[in-house]
Amino acid sequence: MDNLYLEKLQQAEKYLKDCDIDLWLIYSSEGSDPCIPLITGLKTVGKTFFLITKEGKKYAIASVIDAQESQNSGLFDEVYIYSSDCEKLLREVIDKINPGKIAINYSMDDNLCDGLTAGRYRWLIKALGDNYVDKIIQSEVFLKKLRSVKTPTEIERIQKAIDITLDIYDEVTKNLKVGLSEYEVGKMFVEGMKKRGVVNGNTKKLTMPMVLKERIAHREPGNAVIKPGDFMIVDFSVDYKGYVSDIARTFYFLKEGETRAPEIMQKRFEAVYEAITLVKENIKPGKKGYELDSLAREHLLNRGMPEITHATGHQVGRFTHDGGTLLGPQWERYGKGPNETIEAGMIFTIEPTILFNDGDYSILTEEIILVGKEKTVFMSNRQKNVFLI
Repeated sequence: MDNLYLEKLQQAEKYLKDCDIDLWLIYSSEGSDPCIPLITGLKTVGKTFFLITKEGKKYAIASVIDAQESQNSGLFDEVYIYSSDCEKLLREVIDKINPGKIAINYSMDDNLCDGLTAGRYRWLIKALGDNYVDKIIQSEVFLKKLRSVKTPTEIERIQKAIDITLDIYDEVTKNLKVGLSEYEVGKMFVEGMKKRGVVNGNTKKLTMPMVLKERIAHREPGNAVIKPGDFMIVDFSVDYKGYVSDIARTFYFLKEGETRAPEIMQKRFEAVYEAITLVKENIKPGKKGYELDSLAREHLLNRGMPEITHATGHQVGRFTHDGGTLLGPQWERYGKGPNETIEAGMIFTIEPTILFNDGDYSILTEEIILVGKEKTVFMSNRQKNVFLI
């Protein structure tokens, strides 16, 4: 039995009690719900239901071909097995629980809380019948928190992913030189992942990170060749046992006779460094995401830098963008995230970038912090200067 899933199920029980929700009903097939890897880690094919009560009882309803996984996990008080009619069995189990409120996974705002497709939602409503329709509520109220507030095992795995990421950065940096293409640099990172038995945290495959010496955007490395006087941005993540890192670094390739980056590039890096420090020193439980974004955003503007075009930071966990509270502006595109509350145990990136599309020196350095009850700490070793090659 994996301690990770016991930790998350115990968390779920606590949050159900806090929210006075009697039953959390998760319906998934073919791995359709993104909360399954977070809560049970079980792979299922047919219609499968996981039921968690605020009293701490945990049940699974699975087909004959899937039931053994649930039984062997040791996570459930009882596993119910069906061969043909899962609707009848589902209603019987819920009748036995007799819940006043049933939380299910649908959301208009957070994709990681939106485990039901429109079709599955309609099927589930029909299967539950008229007796329970009025008792259904969204699980989003606690599921965001369940994903966001990390347990000791989750923190340990994310720290390991960060350590591996930084180790690969160190290895690749020693081999960087003028004349390499973005693609060739990307291959170095892939080799680093292979050696350490990890994969890219974004794709969950052995794929290249973002390696950009021009055309700054979310794209794969191209064939552009690095020349003296070029800057380069790398944005890299690895997955370690289902948990990821997300760290970016900025490099400068010296021209003959140069000993440091151009003054304007150095000033931009210093402004970003200061903004990251400002967020880290001011973030604490109880604050809203947009408040921290405003600190970084206003600092860069006051230093004469262009406005950040995205959120200052986001949560990391199972995914590089792990939903929930966002260190972002109150823009419509970000939904509720910037208005949500920061809590102890959340892990955020901080990346107040200075980006130009015309080839001018851009800065992207992305660090990771763990918010504590009393103190927030960096989980990544900070980039303190532009890396000079």
